[in-house]
Amino acid sequence: MLPGLRPKKQRDSRPPVAVEPRPLRTRDDLNATIQAGLTAGLTYELGVDSFFGASHAMRPSGAVHTHSFRVQASFVTDAVDKNGMICGFREVNDLLEFEAKRYANQFLNEIEPFTVIQATGENIASVIYRNLQVGLAESMPFGARLVAVTLWENPTSYVRVGSGIL
Repeated sequence: MLPGLRPKKQRDSRPPVAVEPRPLRTRDDLNATIQAGLTAGLTYELGVDSFFGASHAMRPSGAVHTHSFRVQASFVTDAVDKNGMICGFREVNDLLEFEAKRYANQFLNEIEPFTVIQATGENIASVIYRNLQVGLAESMPFGARLVAVTLWENPTSYVRVGSGIL
């Protein structure tokens, strides 16, 4: 071979190999992959608040007095939707609003079950907790789980009830 000349390339007699094209990833596929990695193994707490004014009296001879109540319901879930939002935010908010409206501008001692039991903060919070449990089971049986209800009778005092919160 003469200096500076390259040898002639031999032709490959094998047939060409078909290369499978890589599937194009859509933005939704990418979003789902990132979302799944981001939220894997996490638990989320959702809190919603509502307010209502109501009066009550401690029986047998307590004075009637009024409170501006703040009630908060706390929910937990291990799932978020494809956009990374806790499922049922609007639904749980509506459930709590329904409970608050039930007592708004009322004399609590005249509403069941407070015609029989004392309308204490502990009992009010417990009744709201139980009612939310029922509403949640009916409207979202596989959704968020109610953890606690917190009721403030004033800005500095509250009672919290729930299952296994302590």
